[in-house]
Amino acid sequence: MDRQQICIIGGGETFNSDADFRKWLAGLELDYNRLFFGQDWRPWLAKQLPEYDVLQPQMPNKQNAKYADWAAYFSKILSFLRPSATLVGLSLGSIFLAKYFCEYPPTEKFARIILVAAPYDDETQGSLGDFKLTSAAKLAGAANEIHLFHSKDDPVVPFTELAKYQRDLPEAGVHVFEDKQHFNQPEFTELLELLGR
Repeated sequence: MDRQQICIIGGGETFNSDADFRKWLAGLELDYNRLFFGQDWRPWLAKQLPEYDVLQPQMPNKQNAKYADWAAYFSKILSFLRPSATLVGLSLGSIFLAKYFCEYPPTEKFARIILVAAPYDDETQGSLGDFKLTSAAKLAGAANEIHLFHSKDDPVVPFTELAKYQRDLPEAGVHVFEDKQHFNQPEFTELLELLGR
């Protein structure tokens, strides 16, 4: 019997030009404590689900992400995924999944697509580059279930972005939090519960 699959596409940074990226690098202030290995909920989730294949591909050039590069790489990942798979996007990974499946609908629906802290088109926190959406409505045809997770206190992706996805995907399950910020916590029990534990 095939093991259940969960594929998690993480976030990244985008810029309108390479000059903007270099300007950001020049002005970047590092926090010494953030240079240590930090464990977020993704490896924790994999440990909680030993009977699943929890895939965590590293998307290309995530600190200066380009949609076309991610799409080319993701098209190769898709060849491994069965329709029973759950796809989870975090931040830029969420908007990527939404845009990709709106442009390239799968031949068979996936079990679930879960978007966590998904930007849409608001660029108040920085550029979304070529990831920006005009509509996510076609995403409904890519999975049997769509779920949206967002926290009201997210300092990276404004909470107002959630309403745009709700408008386009009225059947989606919506999970709103007061204090999860940008979902960088070491555990994510609410996601684990949704995945069937």
